[in-house]
Amino acid sequence: MTSSLTISLLLNFCLLITCAFVISLTYRERTPRFLAVLRLVLAAAATLLLAMASVEVAGGFRIDLRYVPVALVVLRYGPLLGAVIAAPMMVWRLYFNVDPSLDQVVWLHFLSVLAMSSLVRPLAHPLIEEMQPRRLWLAPIPFLGVGWGLWLTPEGRELFWLSYPPRLLLGTLGLMAALLILQSRLKLLRLAQALRDQASTDPLTGLPNRRAFDRDLGTLRDGEHLALLDLDHFKAVNDRYGHDGGDRALAQVGGLLRSFAPGELRAYRVGGEEFAALLSGTDSAAAIQILEGVRSASLGQPGGWMAETGERLTFSVGLATRRSGEDGAGLFRRADEALYLAKMNGRDRLVVWTPEQGGAGQGLLAQAGPGAALPALVQPRHSVWRSLRTTVQLLAQRRVLRDEDWAEVLRLAVDAVDGASCGTLDIRVRGTQFRMVAAVGYTQNLVGLALTEESQQSWYGRSREEWRAGVPRIVEREALSDAYALSDAELELPAARVLSAAGRREEITGNLCLPVVLGDEVVAHLNLDSLGGRGHLGAGSVEVAHLFAQQIAALLHLQGRWDELERLVALHERVSVMSAEELEAELTVSAAELLRAQWAALLRYDAEQDALISAGSGRYDPGLGPVYLPRGLGLSWAALDAGEVLRLANLGADARVYRRDQLGPGAMMAVPLRAEGGEPLGTLILTRPLERPFSEADAHLALLLGSLAARLLERAQHLVDLQATLDAALETMGVAVELRDAPTQQHTRRVTELAVSFGEALELGPVRLRGLRQGAALHDIGKLGVPDAVLLKPGPLNPQERALIETHPERGAALAAALPFLHPEAQGVIRSHHERWDGAGYPDRLIGEAIPLLARLFALCDVYEALISDRPYRGALTPAQALDVLTQGRGTHFDPALTDRFLELHAAGIFAHILPLTTPTPEAQLEQHGD
Repeated sequence: MTSSLTISLLLNFCLLITCAFVISLTYRERTPRFLAVLRLVLAAAATLLLAMASVEVAGGFRIDLRYVPVALVVLRYGPLLGAVIAAPMMVWRLYFNVDPSLDQVVWLHFLSVLAMSSLVRPLAHPLIEEMQPRRLWLAPIPFLGVGWGLWLTPEGRELFWLSYPPRLLLGTLGLMAALLILQSRLKLLRLAQALRDQASTDPLTGLPNRRAFDRDLGTLRDGEHLALLDLDHFKAVNDRYGHDGGDRALAQVGGLLRSFAPGELRAYRVGGEEFAALLSGTDSAAAIQILEGVRSASLGQPGGWMAETGERLTFSVGLATRRSGEDGAGLFRRADEALYLAKMNGRDRLVVWTPEQGGAGQGLLAQAGPGAALPALVQPRHSVWRSLRTTVQLLAQRRVLRDEDWAEVLRLAVDAVDGASCGTLDIRVRGTQFRMVAAVGYTQNLVGLALTEESQQSWYGRSREEWRAGVPRIVEREALSDAYALSDAELELPAARVLSAAGRREEITGNLCLPVVLGDEVVAHLNLDSLGGRGHLGAGSVEVAHLFAQQIAALLHLQGRWDELERLVALHERVSVMSAEELEAELTVSAAELLRAQWAALLRYDAEQDALISAGSGRYDPGLGPVYLPRGLGLSWAALDAGEVLRLANLGADARVYRRDQLGPGAMMAVPLRAEGGEPLGTLILTRPLERPFSEADAHLALLLGSLAARLLERAQHLVDLQATLDAALETMGVAVELRDAPTQQHTRRVTELAVSFGEALELGPVRLRGLRQGAALHDIGKLGVPDAVLLKPGPLNPQERALIETHPERGAALAAALPFLHPEAQGVIRSHHERWDGAGYPDRLIGEAIPLLARLFALCDVYEALISDRPYRGALTPAQALDVLTQGRGTHFDPALTDRFLELHAAGIFAHILPLTTPTPEAQLEQHGD
């Protein structure tokens, strides 16, 4: 065979591969009929193309792979379809055959492929499906007869031994290659389907999961049915047998649902112990019968976990039929409500949603229970069920609720309560203040409205005892006007106007007001209003509203705890950078806010006096003035001695209370603060009005706050001690520097006192004063790098010596950078205290306010103290002379504003304690020497 023949055969083989790939694309997971027909058409086209691209050898004979598609079709579908797809090729081959004597050869080859393929077809299924090696011997058989027709002509007989082996080999390889391509496509489809099935199947029960349910629910047709099934009391099963036992029970239930009414009932596990079933091809009566059969079968299920444990599981079932034009969400909502009613009405029963008699709209629900001959009507409460689920979801989120969350709860309440058309929800935010957080049926400018406790009580209109007990009240028609007037009288005019304008008062015919009580306190007001002609608020309305009030109370309880936690975290973050004095004030304010106290005070323990003394700013009403409690006096010492929070419902009745006559009637709580070693740190004292005593929950929160406060106070004291130690060490370092320069000894101490006095007069605050103190103590530390010959020289310095002296601020800053815990602004004092306002200073030639404030402040003090002290090269000046020098340097050497302030303070005697170090010499002349 020549090279051109080989290339032609390879091209024919590549054409076969291409055709096989195109044909493989017609396979789908669910192949429609037209694709199956298209597959045969493509096979016929492939056969024809391979014949047309055949290789002609001597005598008009051709070698190609035209019979491979024919063999594939015969092996897969049978000889009849094989002959059909070969027909176009045969017509073309016979029509274009120039030698009629070859017709019999063509027919012989075609018939041999049909015959041999049909012969091995019963054995070839494993080869077609999976290319099993033990079946590969079947691949050449369909082509064994191709080539034997050459013996019918003299020219063919000469070519037989030359062409037959390549024909057989080429046909075998072509068939195997085509099978491999088709099988790869089928394997890919099966793998994708398996992955989809796995993603849509619950591994425990083997049922389709929620994803499959959501997908199939959309395919449900009108008149078909959705049932939601929930295992009753399944938590008890988990509690009794553990999760392994619960899983075995669910697996057995899954097996029951899979085997029940196949073809009519498709079961799903939609979550936990909840299942769903789609029923098609049945009417409502048959669907009810099937579901009742499921319930009955669950009781008598033989074998498995139920037989081992003797347990009997029951189902609550909700059934709804799809309406015309209804979407899946609407159908699910109705079935969900039916399920809720089945559980709320005793469980182990089937509840069916049936259309309302006489029209559309909200339906009635018929209940079928064990042994019930006729369905009984039950009232729909879908919004209550949804609100319960909403509440659970909000509780699980563990966050402070937003206005939109409250709006959703209120909307569900308005939907569920008979006679309610609109409503508002007011929540206590602090002390006696309420805030409207949601409004349904009203304009949204009502949301955020501030209301008072007095206005809420006036609107309620009954006794304070009933209000605090959460007794609901309903007012209608004429009584509404009186309620509006009483409430408005307790509000500020802007709020009353907003309520009057946006409250739809002329339309409202009735109001249900339900105080929401948490502990002994009204924490919210739920108001539900009816509009004219849209229903009546009655006893049934109150019953349902109570359910919502309970949910609101639960949400507020969680929100309160979460808000307290966030406040404690925020408090910890805020006080981490505060001084001890600021910390005490912040703890007092935070305690009052967290515990909604009328007033609060922090009493700190003074070990020297062995007494508790008032600290922090305090929050008193009326003010008590300073508090001093020797050991053993007052409720504070009683709490410290007992080591627990003490609560008084009426402080006036307890003789231990300090100044109880001044405090007036009220409730009190004392929170002890002790160090980890048990040493007393102080006490937090809080009071409330008499009608709002501190609860057990308040005591727990106070204990948590007290523990945090004690740790913070203990840490603050520790930091104060550390800071004092650090400051002493830094001052010692500054003094050590002075020891090299005897004439300037005590300069550091004196200039530090002067600078701190100046900073205090400027109200810099304790944090910046600490930086100023540290910078002043170390301002000349860089002189450690200056040789004694220069530093102690008694006469004027030459330029080289002056340049060396002027390096000490940079050297000092470099040394200070290695000191841990040094205040950041101390660095500025050390590096920049020789900078000048006009930019002529050193080392960085900073100008004006580019010089750090503390460095500008310290420069004035440094020069003043140096001027009134003796130096080797001059005597001390009088304070007046020194002030004249500062005045001359105003705006050039010194900050003009700070200079003026320094002169004012000096005149006021603020710096009188900084006296000249020696008797001044009036004749002394001022010379700059780098101090």
